[in-house]
Amino acid sequence: MKIHLVANNRRALAAFLTALLVLPACVLFAQDTPPLAKPGKYSGRNISGELVRDSSVNISQLASAPTAQASSAGAEIRSHREDALRPPIHDSGPVVDRAPAASAAAAAAGPTPSFRGFTGLTHLQQRTARNGNQFSTEPPDQGLAVGNGLILEAVNSALNVYDSNGVQQLPRPLALSEFFGLPPGINRTTGFNGVFPGDPVALFDPETERWFVAAWAQLNTATGVGLQQSRLYLAVSQTSDPTGTYSIYTLNTTLAHDPDQGGPRIPDFPHFAVDHYGLYISINEFNITPEGNFDGFIDAAILAISKNDLINGTGGSFPRVVRFPLTSSSGFEFTVFPAYTPPGGGPLLANGGTQFFVSSHFVTTNENTMAIWALTNTSSLDSAMPNLDLRAVVVEVQPFHFPTIAAVQKKGFHPLGESLNEPVEKLDQGDFRVISATYSSGRLWATLSSQMLDTAGAPRIVCDYFAFSPKINGPFFTATLVTQGVVSKPGASLLYPAIAVNAQQKGGIVFTLVGPNDYPSAAFVPVNNNSVGSIQIARAGNEPEDGFTGYPEFGGNGVARWGDYSAAAIDTDGVIWMATEYTPDIARTSFANWCTYITRLQP
Repeated sequence: MKIHLVANNRRALAAFLTALLVLPACVLFAQDTPPLAKPGKYSGRNISGELVRDSSVNISQLASAPTAQASSAGAEIRSHREDALRPPIHDSGPVVDRAPAASAAAAAAGPTPSFRGFTGLTHLQQRTARNGNQFSTEPPDQGLAVGNGLILEAVNSALNVYDSNGVQQLPRPLALSEFFGLPPGINRTTGFNGVFPGDPVALFDPETERWFVAAWAQLNTATGVGLQQSRLYLAVSQTSDPTGTYSIYTLNTTLAHDPDQGGPRIPDFPHFAVDHYGLYISINEFNITPEGNFDGFIDAAILAISKNDLINGTGGSFPRVVRFPLTSSSGFEFTVFPAYTPPGGGPLLANGGTQFFVSSHFVTTNENTMAIWALTNTSSLDSAMPNLDLRAVVVEVQPFHFPTIAAVQKKGFHPLGESLNEPVEKLDQGDFRVISATYSSGRLWATLSSQMLDTAGAPRIVCDYFAFSPKINGPFFTATLVTQGVVSKPGASLLYPAIAVNAQQKGGIVFTLVGPNDYPSAAFVPVNNNSVGSIQIARAGNEPEDGFTGYPEFGGNGVARWGDYSAAAIDTDGVIWMATEYTPDIARTSFANWCTYITRLQP
């Protein structure tokens, strides 16, 4: 969710933001715990003709072209607050599980892994892209795609391309608005609002050597008032060069043309994956009120798109698309995360082509089940009448708990907060939706955040990981738990984990590490088959997070927005790349100081 705050409207919007931040805590007090319902089979609807290819863009040429200097006038900011965008959840009692004293199986880690990295996109770069015709945004939503030794990073409303040493491959970072052929988020000379895409995700397909970038936006008036209109934007490279030409597709997601009677909606939290035949985008849909605000979860949905149509243009300007609405009947139909497949790890061609997804049970504050989803017969996306089958099974796993306690960070220099006479902020803890998934060589991995107690009985945020073995035999679909564990650190919280595992079952789990003795830092654990190693600090933070979202003067309540997701991917040589947020002591804007760090882990 993105909120545009204009200086003379701050007081009214501050009250609105405070209400949003309080909402998740309020719904936790509901006492009725529904019985467990299981997901089943879901029907899709052919919506071919609604995803439209309407332009193309060469991003190297775009980044090289001169642009007019923006006026420095205006103090408008924009903030992501997806922590409020979730279904209601029922309080099922206090957390009773205790976290391990250190990361699970660390004793088997062996020698220290070989890793290096570099700072990726920063808040300063994102804010000053397109000559400053951008809003400030928090948190840094992280998109990451790697292939052939190149890295494409998309964060909030900007993107960049690097080589494996961190050397920038574009003349300058690009705003997502110009990448998708949209007017700037804010014209700082005229004050007019344009389109502000966000929640970006990026992907490299090793089979076709094509690059994909997606983001969504709510449309608004020229004065920044939200409309009951939303769009999903998709860019597909025309060659293997991530700095070259992309085809741009647009999907009007306002009503989704589905008989759910949910009304105008946004496609929140998009994530995608590819198999041999298709591109699969998972979204959460929330209602847009007549006033332009977001109010009420409608359902999750999966869009299955013909990859052949996207890449080769066989569908003309209208690729074949099947939409699966996932009604909220069992509690598993929220953030149904698509599984990324690394080079050499698939894809699964059986059953006419198969794509897997993972979701957590999202009903009570204490859960111990997850759903494994299989979308089969994906090869039919290349037929005149696609006929895909979507079904899910439930697997019992270790208990995981809804995070309710914000993460404390080390005190330090925070100039924005000090100018407001405010203390150092805490960091938002997120929730326990699945926030990464990888399918590699028959094993399906996933991560989520959980709240547990340390040895002193104090709550902190930990990383849960799981690996499943899904099997499909005709009409029979089963999934068994292969391994699971908890990654934790005494006295610190681990926020927004993401996993990637290569074809040899070696990989990493990346997250932000923060605590009373730690500034927000980029950290990870290596993965080796069934075990994880000890926590490694890829890049330590140098100061506390000091962004506007936590301060009362900007509608906050002392808890700053942090990342809604990190990212991890595997290069074509099997090397693991991971990206997450941290706070170094480098050039910043007055409104925020977050940066991203991209880590290369040699398996």
